Amino acid sequence: MPQILVLSRHRQFTALIQWATKSLPTVSPGQVAVVDGTLPELEENVVDLVRDSYKVLVYGGVLHSSRVLRLMDLGVRGYVPETATLPVLLSAIRNIAADRTHLPFDPASGRDYVPLTTAEEVAANAYFLDDEELPRIEVASRLGIADSTLRNQLASVRRKLGIPPQASRTAVSRRYRATVRHAAPSRQSV
Repeated sequence: MPQILVLSRHRQFTALIQWATKSLPTVSPGQVAVVDGTLPELEENVVDLVRDSYKVLVYGGVLHSSRVLRLMDLGVRGYVPETATLPVLLSAIRNIAADRTHLPFDPASGRDYVPLTTAEEVAANAYFLDDEELPRIEVASRLGIADSTLRNQLASVRRKLGIPPQASRTAVSRRYRATVRHAAPSRQSV
C-alpha cells in the first residue's frame, strides 16, 4: 500500500483515499500528502506540509480557480475537485509523486453562473439540501411531481453546474451548496 499522508477531519475521506490508493505502486513515505479541500484551515495546513517537504495534492471541495491558484502559490502541486472520477484522482496522485503537477481542465466552479429555472431550483433545494437522505422517488412525491420530472430537472441542474453525470449525490450537493452561496442574487424558493 502506498505511504500517503491523508489530512482530513472525516474518517470517510481518509478511508476513501486509502482504499483508492491501494492499487498504486509504493510511494516513498512522507512524499505525498492528500489534503481535504473542505478543511476550514486549508491554507495553513498546506503551508505546514510544504514546509515539511511534502508534495501536496488538495482533493475535494469545490474551489474557485483563484483559490486553486493561491494554493499553487503556496506550494500545492495539484487540485482535484470532488466531482472528478476515481481515475482522475489516481492520475493526480501519480503525477504528484512523480514531481509533476495536476490541475483539472476546469479548476473550479468559478465560471459564469448559469441561472436555474424556478422549478430546477425547487427540485435541487429539495433533493440536495432539504431531503438529502431520501430517495429521489420520495422527494418527487413530496414535491407533488413525477419521479421522471424530478430526474430531468436534476439532470439539467448538473449540466448547468458542469457536473458529470457519474458524480455522487454528495459531491453534487456540495457543489450546489457552493454555487448557491456564491451565485448572483438568488430567488427565494416557494
